[in-house]
This record gives sequence, structure tokens and C-alpha cells, in this order.
Amino acid sequence: MKERIGQGRTADIFRHPDNGSRVIKLFQPHVPEDDVRREFQIAALAHSLGVPTPEPFEIIRANGRWGIVFERAAGEPLLKQMLGKPLSFKRHARKLAALHHALHVRKMDGQQPADRLLPRQKDVLKRHILSASALSEDEKQIAIARLEQLPDGDRLCHGDFHPDNVMTGEKDWMLDWVNGMRGHPAGDVARTVMLLSVGAMPPGTPRYVNMLANVYRKKIRDQYVKDYLKRSGMKAADIDRWLLPVAAARLNEQVPEEERRQLLNFVRRQSRPVLPVRQ
Repeated sequence: MKERIGQGRTADIFRHPDNGSRVIKLFQPHVPEDDVRREFQIAALAHSLGVPTPEPFEIIRANGRWGIVFERAAGEPLLKQMLGKPLSFKRHARKLAALHHALHVRKMDGQQPADRLLPRQKDVLKRHILSASALSEDEKQIAIARLEQLPDGDRLCHGDFHPDNVMTGEKDWMLDWVNGMRGHPAGDVARTVMLLSVGAMPPGTPRYVNMLANVYRKKIRDQYVKDYLKRSGMKAADIDRWLLPVAAARLNEQVPEEERRQLLNFVRRQSRPVLPVRQ
């Protein structure tokens, strides 16, 4: 691979050496083949449903790493636009909400063969909560009990929707489908809310950019939620009910230490019993 044009925690993006309209997403050596094949299948499903996402063409093996050849998504990450023009945060947040809501109108009843590629949202969250070593057994059980009270869903959910997974240009694109699932939109939005609240910036981000992001983080999150609620007719409480299990499940992932600390504090605050008010 010659020219790297993008870099993330789990993969690098390279120009295709023989086709300028394609790129190669080359995963880090620790990413298992099953994860790569799942992303390929879910991305192909999303593309077939008309979701604005790059078409995947083939799975390859190069330099001891698994990769996927994708259609090239021209443009730049929405996160980069947000950081470059922070005063335009309302416009960017509204775009994020519009794209997310447009995704959630797609029903996935689980009856079609392609639908069965998608894991159930609540199954995924429960599995991740049980595997989160930072949580005590009591904290895990509280999070799972809250999860079990939540509604099931039949909509296509991205599972990791945030500004660095949206590419904007002449066309808007949604990227990275390894966490795609079938579930309730409120749970998918709760994941985005959590990432906008405490998510860490990509590796190598300059310190001043981190500081700028922290200043505008809450503004972007609040505008995104406001616009999503307006489009969907959902209530803020519908999203809030998902925040504890979503945060607990996030603790199963490899996240930076500061983000881990904030997530753990949030889970522990939300897990406290509500005491009766003394008369």
C-alpha cells in the first residue's frame, strides 16, 4: 500500500493502486477476520437499501492484514468541518441529525435473509455489558435490568454514528458498518449522544483541537438532539432511558482512559437507587 489518506483506531484508508474511484480500508492486525466480513456484509446490505454509504466490492488480504475494497467517498469528515468552522455548529449538528433520522426510517423485520445478518441491538448491548471488566456484577445487573425494560425495535441502526463516520462533500456518506444492527432508533441516538458527550478525538489530534472540541461538544450534542427529536417526534425521555445500558456497553470497548473514567462515573451515578423524599 502506497498512499494512506485516512487513519483510525482500527483501520487505515489507502488509495487503490489501480482504480482512482476506489479505496482500500486495511484493518489493524488485531482485527479478526469475522469482524471484517461482518462489516462487508452489513455495508453491502445498507448500500442495497439505498443508504448513502460506499459500496463494498471485495475482501482482500495484504501485508498480513484484512481489508475491504470500497467505493471512494469523496469529501471530508464532518468532524473536520466542525473543527474548521466551529461557529457553524448548528448547521453541522442538523446535518448529523438529518442523516441519522433518514437511516432510521428503514424497517428491518428480521424475516428476510439479508435482515438476519443484523444482530439484535439489545443482544449486542447485553453481551457487551456482561463483558465490561470495569463494572461490578451489581452494576452489570442494574444496567441489564434497565435494558430489559426498553422496547425492542425493527429499524436499521448504525451502532456507532458520530461526526467522524460521516463524510461530506457533493454527497453525504455514512461510513463504518461493523456495529450495524437491528433495533430501536432511541438506542442508536443514545449511543451518538454518549459519544458526543464524552467520546475521545481520533489519535494524533493536536491539544488545541481537543480543547476546541470540548468547548463546542455540548452545543453540538444539544442541537443534534433537538433536531432529531423534531424530525422523529420522539421525546427526550425516550433517549435518556437508553443512556445507562449504552454507556455500560461502551465500557467493553478499548477507549482512552479519560473517556473510560467519565463513562464509569456516569454508570455509577445512574445506578444509584432513587431515595424517597422525606415528608
